[in-house]
Amino acid sequence: MVPPERPDSFATAAVLAATVAFAFKGVVAKLAYATGMGVPAFLVLRFAVAVPLFWLGARVLVKGGLGLTRRQWLASSATGLVFFLAAYTDLTAISLIDAGTSRLVLFTFPAIVIFLNAAIERRRPRPRDVLAFAVTYVGVGLALLPKGLAALTPTQVEGIAWALASAVTYAVYLTASQAIMKDVGSARFTAASNSITLAAMLLLVAVTPGFDALVFPEVGVAWGVVNAIACTVIPFFLLFEGIRRCGAVRASLLALSGPVVTAVAAWAILGETLSPVQLAGFALTIASVATLSLPAGTLLRLLPTRRRAP
Repeated sequence: MVPPERPDSFATAAVLAATVAFAFKGVVAKLAYATGMGVPAFLVLRFAVAVPLFWLGARVLVKGGLGLTRRQWLASSATGLVFFLAAYTDLTAISLIDAGTSRLVLFTFPAIVIFLNAAIERRRPRPRDVLAFAVTYVGVGLALLPKGLAALTPTQVEGIAWALASAVTYAVYLTASQAIMKDVGSARFTAASNSITLAAMLLLVAVTPGFDALVFPEVGVAWGVVNAIACTVIPFFLLFEGIRRCGAVRASLLALSGPVVTAVAAWAILGETLSPVQLAGFALTIASVATLSLPAGTLLRLLPTRRRAP
């Protein structure tokens, strides 16, 4: 019998490193906001630094030219605008509520993707998916409302609304980008769509009253550069290589640690805390998303099996 192939250790390390880096995005954003930098300035800086690096990475990874057809640019532009909305709503939510809980709400996007795909294909979602969707948001409710709805402040309500909007728009972005990435390639698509996101951010700054007075404190700029390089560009390429080596299923399983990493980092660096009820909500949400993100029976197949006694 041929022994089973060992998991690629580099692929596992790459996906875990990318997950940790992505998880620190909200914490780094909080540190930048503490210096007086606002969400628009942080977004402009993030994409201004990230976009050239994405094109450089695409140049290294893609064989052949980097040019896109007009149709490909139009498709990438549409998704880039949606990603702009996802990024703006996400970072606005982080400015209003804890980084850990904001990340948890965003983490529910796989549940939304399933229902979006069902609507596009004009079919009913499977009962298993409906149940998992309901349980997912029960967990989110426990994490966000440990003392009930009446205990929320207006700022927290606004932050939760922004976080939910980010989860929805990010789900739309992922759903729309699947077909485009097959045609363009993930590296070129990411560079092109992020270029449009940067253009949309600059246009918003140019035409919106008050956005022209952007503040760029030195320390805030440093955190913004860290976010662009360490929490955006590098983890993207690590995740891309990890998925190429070990597959999307194993990468999805490893990425389930993301909200936990964010919660621990927010506790250690920002002093955010979670009550036992909130911890239970975190665990319930992550477990439910796992059942939505992975094919049936995947978790059982990935667990080590015991050998039967002769």
